[in-house]
This record gives sequence, structure tokens and C-alpha cells, in this order.
Amino acid sequence: MSYIDALASTLTRNRESAELSSEHLLLNEIREQPTTILDTLEAEKKSLPQAANFLIRRDIHFLGMGSSYCAGLYARYLLQEMAARRSEVHLASEFIHYPQDVVANDAFVAISQSGESVETVKAVELLKRKRALVLGITNNPESKLARLSNQTLLTHAGTEKVSATKSFTSTLTLLHMLSATISRRTGKINERKLSQLSNQLTKTASNLKHDFGRLEESCKPSSEQLAGSRSGMIVGRGPNLVAALQGALIFKEVAKIPTEGMSGGEFTHGPMEAVSKEMGVVVLGGGRTRELQAKLAGRAKTLGAYVLLLAPDASDGLDSIQFSACEESLMIFPCNVILNLLTYFTALRRGLNTDKFSVISKITRTE
Repeated sequence: MSYIDALASTLTRNRESAELSSEHLLLNEIREQPTTILDTLEAEKKSLPQAANFLIRRDIHFLGMGSSYCAGLYARYLLQEMAARRSEVHLASEFIHYPQDVVANDAFVAISQSGESVETVKAVELLKRKRALVLGITNNPESKLARLSNQTLLTHAGTEKVSATKSFTSTLTLLHMLSATISRRTGKINERKLSQLSNQLTKTASNLKHDFGRLEESCKPSSEQLAGSRSGMIVGRGPNLVAALQGALIFKEVAKIPTEGMSGGEFTHGPMEAVSKEMGVVVLGGGRTRELQAKLAGRAKTLGAYVLLLAPDASDGLDSIQFSACEESLMIFPCNVILNLLTYFTALRRGLNTDKFSVISKITRTE
């Protein structure tokens, strides 16, 4: 019996024993994301100008691990696009052992959902000894990160007990509006544009809430295909590269499928050789590179992989899940939610408990 046949037989047995309609903590937390976007916007609207003023005259560095590191990459993209500001993003685990010189005018934005992640806390402790300035972004106002930081922004995601979904979305919300507010303070945009950016994000959240039932149903057939894959690739460009990296992280964590997130351009420089019928490929489309992404998806399909395109518009000859059109910088929100749903339903198809970690824990407290 071939690997594919054996895996298909195993998955069928798992699927028969799993209750696909049962609701887990993870699914409930995924569903809360549109609301957490709106809650975070409302709760932190008075704090964002203060945070922007804190960062405005300084070189900005982002620190984090896992999904928090991915969020920092999104902020770097936004600051360049909106404010023409360069910034750097560091893995906290690298920074604490291979630190760079801290310049007096530098500011660090440390991101941790729990505010207790060991590497991020150690990095901030190191920075404080060097008298650096730190803005903390966390879901926990009583955490070590919050206590150590000069200023704090809160994500208002509510209690999150399983893999990072709504806390990640809330962090993206803060970083989007923080970047927009910095742009306003530096004169790159006017007050009308700032209000427009906030309204666009609110509309994106509202569209997600309206579309959620349809997106859930659209993910179920694709998850059956992905559950039979031996490995996966999630391919994005621009801000959606961040969604690809985060999607691959949660796919490994929850669905237990080795998955890599990468740029569409990078995919054609070597990784395309690994594509086969044993692989699932999710391509994130839309925006200025939509034609390149659709072309890449079509090529991966000819190599035998199961290919799924996530985009505002369908593409001939490809399985796709469509989301409501929005600005390219906001496509990360629907793409991230869809990837969360695909991960959840794929894990169920594989007979896995989505609410239980096998090796790690929710908060990483030891290196």
C-alpha cells in the first residue's frame, strides 16, 4: 500500500471517530476575531497617539517570538509603506544571546500575548539595563512585560487558552493603527486619511463578521484535501507574507503537518522542486502581485499538489476561497482567519484535539 493510500485509510477512520460539528475552544476563539478587532480599536484609541509620540523621534525595533515576531514583520511593512520609516524586527531568542549595540535614541516595541514569554522578557530586562526605552504590547496588563515597559498598549483579546488566533489579530490591529498614527504625526498623511484608515479596518472587521459562516463552510472541503497532505507550503507576498508565516506556524502547531511559509518569489527559487501530490499548497492572492500569485498557484497545481487560492476573486481552474475586497495592507486579516479555520478543520479531519498541546505549552517560560 502506498503512503497516500495508507494515510487516506487512516484519515477516514479518524474522521469517522471525530465529531466535525463539535465546538472546541480554538474554534470559538477564531470566531471572536472580528469582535476583538473592534474592541481593540475602541479601547486603545486614546493610547495610540501617546504611543506614537513615544516612538516618533526614535529608530524603532520590534521584538517577539512566534506569532509576536510575525506581527513585528507586519509593522515593519506598514511603517515603510505609510510613513517611509525604516524599522528592524528581532527574534527575542537571538537578541538576548547575540545583542546589537543599543543607541540612546532607539526604541523597542516588545510584543508578547501573555507578557511572560521567557525570551521576550529577558530581552526587555537586558534593554532596561542599557537604559533603552520599551513600548510593550500584551494582552495581560499585570504581566512582567507590562511592568517592565515604559509604556504599554493592550490587545483586549480576552482570555486566550489555545494557539494564538484572536491575540494575533488584535496585535495586528494595534500595529496597523499605530503605524497610521505615526504617519499622521510625521505629516505623511492628514487627519482625513487617518480616519479613513481606521474606517477601512472597521469595515474589514464587519465584513469578516458577516462572512464568517460562509468562510467556515468553504474551509471544510479544502481541509479534507489538506488533511491528506504529507507536508504543506503557504505562499504570500507583501503584508500577506506575514499571514503565510503565521499560518504555517499554527498549521504545524495544531494540525501537526510540517508546513513552511514563504514569499511567492522565493518559492520559485528552489522550493518548487519539492512540490508533489503529497503536498498541500495554499497561495495568498490579491493586491499588486495577484497575477504573479495566481500564476504560481497554477504552476504548483500542474506538479500534482493540491492547491488552494485565497483571494478576493476566483481564478479559473483553481480551488479558491474568496473574501471581501479590501486594501492590500488589510488582506492579512481575512487571510489569517481563513488559515485559522483551515487549520482547525484539517486537525479535526486528522482526528486531533485542537485544544491540547502535545509537547509545548501556551506560555513558554523556559528556554
